[in-house]
Amino acid sequence: MEKKNTRMKVNVHSEFSECTTRAPASTANLGPGYDVFGLGLDALEDIVTVRIKKKSNSIKNNLKIIIKGNGKKDIPNNPNYNSAGIVARKIISEYNLYNYNCLIEIEKNIPAGYGMGSSAASAVATAISFNSLFGLDLDESKLLDYSAEGELASAGVKHYDNIAGSLFGNFVIIKTYPKLEFIKIKSPTDLVVVVCVPLIKVPKMKTEISRKLIPKKVPLEKTVHNIANACSIVAGFYNQDVNMICNGINDCIIEPVRKKMIPGYDKIKKRSLEEGAMAFTISGAGPSSIAFLNSRKKGLHIAEVMKEEYEKIDIRCETYLAKPSNGATIISKK
Repeated sequence: MEKKNTRMKVNVHSEFSECTTRAPASTANLGPGYDVFGLGLDALEDIVTVRIKKKSNSIKNNLKIIIKGNGKKDIPNNPNYNSAGIVARKIISEYNLYNYNCLIEIEKNIPAGYGMGSSAASAVATAISFNSLFGLDLDESKLLDYSAEGELASAGVKHYDNIAGSLFGNFVIIKTYPKLEFIKIKSPTDLVVVVCVPLIKVPKMKTEISRKLIPKKVPLEKTVHNIANACSIVAGFYNQDVNMICNGINDCIIEPVRKKMIPGYDKIKKRSLEEGAMAFTISGAGPSSIAFLNSRKKGLHIAEVMKEEYEKIDIRCETYLAKPSNGATIISKK
């Protein structure tokens, strides 16, 4: 039987050949919201420029990636192993765009592998640029789904929490069963976070490794504990109440196993809470940690506290004071 061609057709009549998009960092889980909660952060952003040029043949090696910025040495430029490249290949294949040469230039500003949504940001910016250049008219759900293809590069599976935070900004709830859905909620204007990035060596495919640490079976009382706290977080964002949000950032399932990969985590958390942090947890899969507050002044103090604690164990770190972001945006087209 002849195999049916399921590729979608698209007619490109664009006057533009270049699109530049920026996508912000993000944090995921917020404690009990594993694979469900995402929050965009305005601390750092990846900037992706996609350039296209029509060619005369349909040879499939039409995609090239150039990486710039501080983290370029840690990012593969092979499209098959790069989050932006995987997204691009998926869109090119499904829309039969092989008669275009595509160059993706990535300015990496978000540290890769540290729990700040680095792969997600590059993937989101790429999907948005392709959608704009080729006039694909992708709705938000399709943009989210195509962007999530990029997580295969770091996690080995598609997951949507960092993707949603980077794409939409603010607080996002993700549902994947029975179908992909999302709920966007504006963040309180007084919510401030401090992200602390320990400058330690992280393994390749770190997210995939950290996902394997998650217990396969969880006692009912721990499940109830996390569900109740997750509900408090959602209610806090809905009510624009930072105290309610922070009261829910307490996780008894994921944090206990993942914190073992983060040197000094317990001491840094204890000291941060003592010094005024309203909540403290692992940012995404780590090794970054994140403190939640309602004051920039307090945030600056907690950043110094985090640095002091890491100095005690001879580890350098970087801290970022952030507010919730407004999501990814196109910077320019030409």
